[in-house]
Order: sequence, then C-alpha cells, then structure tokens
Amino acid sequence: MTARPAPPPLTERALHLEDLGELIASIPSMIGFPPVDSLVLLTGSCADRLQLGTTVRVDLPEPQHGPDLVSQMCLAVTANDVDSVLPVIVGGDRADPPDLPYRWLIELLAREMGDVGVLLVHPVWVPTVERGVTWWCFENPECTGQIRDPRSAVLTAMHAVAGFITYGSREEMAANLAPDPEDQVAHRAQLLAERATAPEHDPLDQWRTVRRAIESAAAGSELPELDDDEIVRLAEALCSPLVRDNCIAALLTDLADAADRLWTVLTRAIPAPERAEPACLLAMNAYLRGEGVLANVALETVLEADPDHEMAALLREAIDKCMPPKDFHAMLTASVAAADIVYAGTEASE
Repeated sequence: MTARPAPPPLTERALHLEDLGELIASIPSMIGFPPVDSLVLLTGSCADRLQLGTTVRVDLPEPQHGPDLVSQMCLAVTANDVDSVLPVIVGGDRADPPDLPYRWLIELLAREMGDVGVLLVHPVWVPTVERGVTWWCFENPECTGQIRDPRSAVLTAMHAVAGFITYGSREEMAANLAPDPEDQVAHRAQLLAERATAPEHDPLDQWRTVRRAIESAAAGSELPELDDDEIVRLAEALCSPLVRDNCIAALLTDLADAADRLWTVLTRAIPAPERAEPACLLAMNAYLRGEGVLANVALETVLEADPDHEMAALLREAIDKCMPPKDFHAMLTASVAAADIVYAGTEASE
C-alpha cells in the first residue's frame, strides 16, 4: 500500500498578510462557518511576521468558567507546538471603545499563555465577521480597522480551491449530515433487519462492494446516487471489522476525498446504529484534513447513533487532547500497518 502523506492544513502554511482586516475576514473559511459569540485563537510562530498554524474556536465563557477554558486553550496551543497566539473575540456584548467586552478573558489568556511560553499578539474584538465591520485592538485604542470581504479573502480562496466548504453557521454544517426523510430511513432499517437473518457474507466480498462504491464516487465530483439495495449492502459491509480496517486505510490514500463523498451520503441514508460507521470515517477524514469543527459535528452524529462506538471514543480522546492532525495521521498509519489490511492486494481490486 502506498500511503498518502497527510498534507498540512492550509492554515499551517506560512502566509504573510499585511492587513489584519484580511486575516479576520478569513476566519469563517478557517473554521467552516462565521463565528458568533466566540473566542477564536489564530496560532502560529512569530518571527518577522505571524505564520499561521492551528485555528481554535470556542464559545465565549461565563467568568466562572474562564480559568478552565483558558487551561484547555493552553493545552491546545502547546500540543501544536506554536509560540504565539492572536486572539479574536467575536461578539459577546456591545462595545464602547476603548471599553471592549471580555477584556478580563484577554487578560487571563495573556497571563496563562505567558506561563507556558506563548506570546499573545494583537488581541482584537469584532461584533461580527462581516465586510466593512470595524475591529478594535484591546491594547491600543487608536489601533482599529475594517474587515475585508470574507468571500474574497486570500485564505478563503485557498480553502475553496482545496475543496473546503464554508457554511452559514455551525447548525447549517450539522444539517448537512441530517438523516434522509424518516420513511426512507425506516424502509432501509426494515431491509437491514431482513438481511440480518440471511447467511453471513464473506468479509472480503463485502470489502469489494465498498471498494467499488469508492471507485465509483472517484469517477465524479458530486455526491454518488445510491438505491436502497446498494445503501443496505454498504451499511451491512461497514459493520465488518475487516471492511472498517480497509476503509481507514483508504483514508490514507488518494481515494480519501472520493470516499468522503460516499461516507456523507451513507451517513444521511443509513439508520442508527449502523450510520455511526460512515459518520466515524467522515469524522476521521475531517480531522486528518485539519477540519476540527466538521470532525466534531460528525463525531456527535456517531455518538448519537452508537454511544459505545469504540473508534469514536479514540477520536474523541485525540480531539480533546488537541492531537495535531499530523500526529493523528501517524497513529492511523501505524494502526493500518499492524492490521490485517487487504487494501493494496489483488484480492481487493478484482
């Protein structure tokens, strides 16, 4: 098997922007949606200019929860080996500059980040991330500017070329994985129940079925169209440990994007608890690409369908510990190498 090295997320590449309004405008494309009442940390290394790394977003906390939240942020920053953080407070309350909301949170961040050797750079507040909205600096009341158009920001364009989708909100992102109409899902559940009484299928034959579906998805750029019989056979196959192992292996190849389209369709189409399998593969691939918010949304779908899903628990731990995507890629690569994978064998491609 030839593994695909995990490409660094676009936000980990060095990109020098002269205008802070341009950088703030890029936030929706970095996290997948325009943040509301949020703390966004743009991390990186600070040499002559800030070189962007991982982007972290959390809901704005109540004061009593601030210390715990900041401790988590410190873990996220140190786990990703950065030396500077540019915090952006979005919303939270009205402002009367230089009186800005959540100044106490910025001061707490500066103190705690300093204790772990991370520099706080140019903290700012904005009411919303929209074109023409004014941003204000917490450190210098005379330092201010306007946000550029988020749709035409440089990083937004780069993310669009890479195939990343920016949703209108986190709720819209979650709705993209919502189940198909209830009657359709119920019919497929009935078909799955009927097949459960049939003789067991050969796992290798089941993998061939999934492999053909992935290759079919690779032939086009749109979401694949599947009939109920195909959906049920794929749902049944994904419950096989051998098939799941091979699907994880596929995440490390150039078929990952095509497989992602298939997992999206199956997450919508398959009833619980079986829909947990494609949703987990979707979450893993999102995390490998550095799309942490989408990974979390897909992971919520997994745990709603199957609260005891073992692979989801491992992914949840990786996200909670702020494991960098490249380290997650290395962990999966090691797991695939140790497993009984037939992905690259002639048996899988016949």
